[in-house]
Amino acid sequence: MEIPKTMPRLTFHISIPADVERQRVVIVGTDRVLGDWQPEKGLVLQRQTNGRFSGSVYVPYGLLEFKITRGSWETEESNKDGSTGLNYQYLIAHDLSLSLTVEHWADAEPWPRELIEGQAIECALDATQLGESRRVYIWLPPGYIQSSDSRHPVLYLLDGQNALHALESDEAETLRADTWVRKLAADGLIPELIIAAVFHREDFGQRDVEMSPQCDGPKLADFLVHDLKPFIDFTFCRDRVLTDPAHTGVLGFSLGASLALFMALRHSDVFGKFACLSTCYEDLSADSPDESWIIEQIRSDPDFLPDRKIYFDHGTAGGEAANEKYQTRLNAILSKKTWVEGEHFKVLRAEGTAHNLSAWRARLGAPLTFLFGAR
Repeated sequence: MEIPKTMPRLTFHISIPADVERQRVVIVGTDRVLGDWQPEKGLVLQRQTNGRFSGSVYVPYGLLEFKITRGSWETEESNKDGSTGLNYQYLIAHDLSLSLTVEHWADAEPWPRELIEGQAIECALDATQLGESRRVYIWLPPGYIQSSDSRHPVLYLLDGQNALHALESDEAETLRADTWVRKLAADGLIPELIIAAVFHREDFGQRDVEMSPQCDGPKLADFLVHDLKPFIDFTFCRDRVLTDPAHTGVLGFSLGASLALFMALRHSDVFGKFACLSTCYEDLSADSPDESWIIEQIRSDPDFLPDRKIYFDHGTAGGEAANEKYQTRLNAILSKKTWVEGEHFKVLRAEGTAHNLSAWRARLGAPLTFLFGAR
């Protein structure tokens, strides 16, 4: 058949799972050269020396839809959990070369859920620093479970009740930090992190007292330093954790962010990365920007040097707007201490956002990539 010179050339390069029984690739789609959605008439690709399957066809200009199969709908591409994926769609406007990877096949056994989503394990620790038992969920990423020798950074999350998608319910939303880590790691933006979600006291009014650096916050910080981190490093995840400060972070929001900043001040020999989302600089004493206790502690500490990394953010709606003046004062103090914005610390002004979990969840990728990303 003579191909019109005006028709664009579409080239496929498909990588598939390493499975000796499933080594065939057939593209089926909307055009007749792709079988008109009949898998048995689709485009059969050829295996190359590099293990990928390749082939080319000429197709008309316009929108093209297709799926990757092995010659039948029973053997089409699927997600690792066995669910069927959406059609591929491309607007053909010129010659196009596609490099695609098949995650799984529909006729293969689905992966166990923990190998896809990771696993959250509940622990109850005797908290010597608090004089009581403390509830913690430790989330292990998929790579940790798939391997026996991988090593991972650890992120400690305050307000653990609201940290993990694995703990979300119809009544309680969360930051979905585990989902964020999986997605960012899959894109190669950060390594797979272990997450330690630390619960606060749940009796009425005690959360604020426990998070406040001017009240019981130092005790909770000591629990992380002296009880929880040694448990994770040397017992629960022994030999699987990167234990140095450069691979250990703390994240908090609101008063939890104030406590994370306090830990940057007092425990930088143990933790080296700190995420402070919508920091409550006024604490429970309602300090003004010039009176803020935590800012003054940083200003007067000659050892608060850029040997650690800190992320800050705040919104502009409602009460969040007040954070601007506090952050501006702190930025000036950090600059005088030779901190370089964008390198040692980052400030994100989230225009139009309010003081709530939905807003923090939406921008959680920013602190994770700044603190743990390679760039």
